[in-house]
Amino acid sequence: MSSFVRAVVVLLLAAPAAPAATPEQIEAAVAKGVASIKKRYGAGPVAGAAGTDHGIGPPALAGLALLEAKTPAADATVQAIAKGVREQAYRETRTYQISLALLFLDRLEDRADVPLVQALAVRLMAGQSTRGGWTYSAIDTVPDADVQKLRATVQTAELVTNRDGPQAGPRLHPAVQEYANALWAARNGARPMTDDNSNTQFAVLALWAARKHGVPVDAALHLIERRFLGTQDAQGGWPYSPDPGMGAAGTPAMTCAGLLAMATAIGRREEKRVKAEPPPKADPPPPGKANDPFFNPPPRPEGKGPAGPKRPMDARDHSAARGFGFLGAALANAARGGSGGEEVQNLYFLWSLERVGVIYGVDRIGGIDWYAAGADYLVRIQDADGAWSRGSYGADVLTPFAVLFLSKANLARDLSSRVRADPGGSELRAGSTAPVEAGPLPKGPVAPANPLPLPVAAPLPKGGPGKVASDLLAAANGPNWTKALEGARDAKGADHTTGLVATIHRLDGDKKRAARDALADRLSRMNAETLRGMMTNSDAELRRGAVLAAAMRDDKAHVPDLIERITDADELVVRAARAGLRSLTEQDFGPQPGATQTERTQAAAAWRNWWVRQKR
Repeated sequence: MSSFVRAVVVLLLAAPAAPAATPEQIEAAVAKGVASIKKRYGAGPVAGAAGTDHGIGPPALAGLALLEAKTPAADATVQAIAKGVREQAYRETRTYQISLALLFLDRLEDRADVPLVQALAVRLMAGQSTRGGWTYSAIDTVPDADVQKLRATVQTAELVTNRDGPQAGPRLHPAVQEYANALWAARNGARPMTDDNSNTQFAVLALWAARKHGVPVDAALHLIERRFLGTQDAQGGWPYSPDPGMGAAGTPAMTCAGLLAMATAIGRREEKRVKAEPPPKADPPPPGKANDPFFNPPPRPEGKGPAGPKRPMDARDHSAARGFGFLGAALANAARGGSGGEEVQNLYFLWSLERVGVIYGVDRIGGIDWYAAGADYLVRIQDADGAWSRGSYGADVLTPFAVLFLSKANLARDLSSRVRADPGGSELRAGSTAPVEAGPLPKGPVAPANPLPLPVAAPLPKGGPGKVASDLLAAANGPNWTKALEGARDAKGADHTTGLVATIHRLDGDKKRAARDALADRLSRMNAETLRGMMTNSDAELRRGAVLAAAMRDDKAHVPDLIERITDADELVVRAARAGLRSLTEQDFGPQPGATQTERTQAAAAWRNWWVRQKR
């Protein structure tokens, strides 16, 4: 065990050898951390965009930390971060970044951000796998047309409410509903085939926050509940991913992710319980005569009366109790110098631990005062400049993690209140390490494949193309995928081209990339006129395939065709056109990834000017 990990482990003892950090020391550490964040983001425009590992994630996380540390929303640094987050959020496709941007804008509480929060949420739901989880990318790209429409929506936004009454809350803005419909149509029924619990825990919190902004997330949360109830291991923990070969054993950090998911399940159950209960009766009149039974009725037997009997435990309670048992045992074992110390070597875990402790309202987990131990450790390792840099991810991420922990941040206050108000099973969430039997799964239908109130996926093409696509989709889930894909790539007839394109829309991950490569290989055999026609097709996948095929032919006669695609509305088509031009000409006039339509037009003009000079 490294000396760094050992230092963390020692500080997680129930009775640390050194005195815990005082409230004054914690307050000073938070103030220094806030000053460090302001120095980082207050000097100029907040970029945090393409080209950096974490994109807009660290600025959004920093903004959350500032707000949770009681920095006013009107603060100049908070507003600078907000401007940068809003700018990049229009184009953001990655799960961590979408989730953090949504959580920050939610916490900022600017009504004008509601349509953007809604748009981010429907992007997240479009990226949910059939197993209820998320991977690093929620969607592939955000076309310029969508960016421009969403910008216009936000600039003229008004909060739209339901017509069911004043308490019904907001509903999806019409432009966001239209955007959601387009997202679902673009997926054409395909869902990601891989996911992990790290990305998923951020998406879960973001979707919970999106509820109050009129986003219909119940079906997505139901699928999350089924996921975590079905993948908890025998020890009560959750792994990084349910995929074989990606770490099947439960870990403390991912168990925190599972407990957060269970909190949303318990919170939703509590909402239903409160709605189903009759309204409370009026308070009795003040006491009169001491012996008058009208004024002083005898106490009711325990477990009876207006509140009814105590609710029996169900699978959600059992799952949360087993998760806390695993987490408490892991912390205690690490504190004794056993295995698992590596799980607490970065602040990612500490912030996960803090979220669980705050949402469930528990002070001790496995007998350990989690906040006192963590705060003492963070105060000790803070850098002289107020930042935190020990561990993975870098100071841009670690400093907000530390400030959020020390501030006891609660990013889901409504969830926390519901979980804490739940009358059943609370005694099992104190971190007992005793084994708990798993309860039965809750009754009810499995969440529908489409978590949004959107049209179902468009049907496959009729006739021969539909059979090609159906056969490929069936092979994608079996051992004959490669052989089937090669057959579609090499077979003659337009049906195989159309069927292959339809299949691509329903795939994800490595299989989608393989199908795209097969399409480009197939189209490279087409003549120049056929390729030119395909480059203007309404289907972006076919346009992209034709662009790549033209580049593969190594024929400079296609240079003008590729230049025209530099202004394409689809980001992936633009990137393919630029790559093809670079290959054919050994020149590069852009545009850069994520460029605006104006920047694409300028890049196309530069390419045309260069090409005209070559022909003289």
